[in-house]
Amino acid sequence: MSPNLMAHLRFALRRHGWPAPLGGLLVLLAVVLAHWGADGARAQAEALRASLASERERVARQPDPAADQASRLEGLQRQLPDAAAALEAVQFIHRSAAEHGVTLATGEYRLVREGGARLQRYQITLPADGDYPALRAWLAEVLNRLPSIALDDLSLSRGATGEQRVEARVRWSFYLRTP
Repeated sequence: MSPNLMAHLRFALRRHGWPAPLGGLLVLLAVVLAHWGADGARAQAEALRASLASERERVARQPDPAADQASRLEGLQRQLPDAAAALEAVQFIHRSAAEHGVTLATGEYRLVREGGARLQRYQITLPADGDYPALRAWLAEVLNRLPSIALDDLSLSRGATGEQRVEARVRWSFYLRTP
């Protein structure tokens, strides 16, 4: 160090006391940390840019959701049974009810064409009578065996509080492929 610099530092130390060198040391430390921290921040920013670029590529490679939905809908429609299966489904519903001890009265059967879709809905409304566990087992068996059927409505009523028999009104929708 030059003698003038040393003299200047001694003068500043006597004039300002010990806070002057401490302040100088803190300024030097701040400069070093700023450069060291900036390098880390630059690296982190570069990593985030790379991550963003890879995410944009991944999103660009994904199929169009509307096209994917249309293909899934076509796949579902291909899996639906044709109109001839409706009779088999009704026979299965009645046979299953008899096996579970559920009595079915005369129901209402209606074929409804869904607007805009390539499917038909066979709506089946049946009054049923039986014990609650038997009704529940019957409903579960029908739903498990016929994948294109939906339970639209179920209403239960009991004549008296302690009575075992339950009267039910069940509305099914059996979905079919249009011919």
